[in-house]
Amino acid sequence: MELDWRFTRGDYVKRTILACTVAAAMGGLFAYQDSAAETGRELIAMERASMEGWLKGDSGPMLAASDPDITLFHVMTPQRLDGSAAVKALYQPYAGRPLFDSYQMENPKVQAGSDMAVLTYRLVTHNGDTVRTWNATEVFQKKKAGWRVIHSHFSNAAGSQP
Repeated sequence: MELDWRFTRGDYVKRTILACTVAAAMGGLFAYQDSAAETGRELIAMERASMEGWLKGDSGPMLAASDPDITLFHVMTPQRLDGSAAVKALYQPYAGRPLFDSYQMENPKVQAGSDMAVLTYRLVTHNGDTVRTWNATEVFQKKKAGWRVIHSHFSNAAGSQP
């Protein structure tokens, strides 16, 4: 039996549509990956700016990145804090006092959707000879003014000094 390799006009149109659909999907995938990578870089840079502020005892960069309705869990609080006023009150006693001499953000990972993203990383702080390790989670939401932290959670990492 001999195969007939001739294409009809309908076959040509179907294959052309399929090829264009695949190309468009791949282009969209690559654009999404580029956008996700860009979002990751932006959010990590925002977090680094917050940590750089704490090197000088300045909570301003962290507060500027926070949404007015932020929620926060931290080892320094017995319960969740709700709202930027409560978070600012927590930070107030540390104004002008550097929280650490140096820090590293280890293994930062951003998982992003269209208007929500989660940054997780391990924060290592150095204060003289004291080294503390924290598990950090920041949840971001894209607002009209840009990305804002809507939830923050810092806890002692296993094996870290309290």
